[in-house]
Amino acid sequence: MNKIVETNRLVIREFEEEDISSLYEIESDRRLLEFIPWYKLSTLSECRRQLRRIIEKNRKDQLNSWAVTLKDTGEVIGITQLMYSNKIKAVEIGTKILPEYWSKGYASELTRAVIEYGLYELEIDEIVAITDINNVGAIKSLENCGMKFKKYGYYNGSESVFYSAVRE
Repeated sequence: MNKIVETNRLVIREFEEEDISSLYEIESDRRLLEFIPWYKLSTLSECRRQLRRIIEKNRKDQLNSWAVTLKDTGEVIGITQLMYSNKIKAVEIGTKILPEYWSKGYASELTRAVIEYGLYELEIDEIVAITDINNVGAIKSLENCGMKFKKYGYYNGSESVFYSAVRE
């Protein structure tokens, strides 16, 4: 297991082949797709192909998608990523957490840790987060982890809010 970052309750690590069922559970949960309908992996074979791409990319690139696991049990409860987005010409952070772990502070905890990793370990100047303007939970999480409102706009056809964290 190659650990990216660790918090009090979570370990963010590279994905492994054995994570396929967890990835599928996350990617096929309709509640997670409500605010990101443009990105879904609806079959196990699509998830398997995506997992292979993620694992291969880990060998070449520091920006990628990672598994979010509970520190005590190792259970995969979500996905987080730092990816360069050509659409916004910036590094974007994204997170998906299984609904049974919502409202427990995990999203803010992991976002804070991944932002710090990106800004200070990878020396990225700015990290942007984008969410649907109706995704109240995500907006609260972004504000809780110290990201600052940047602007309103459209992203993948959805009215969205943009937040930013800048290296000081």
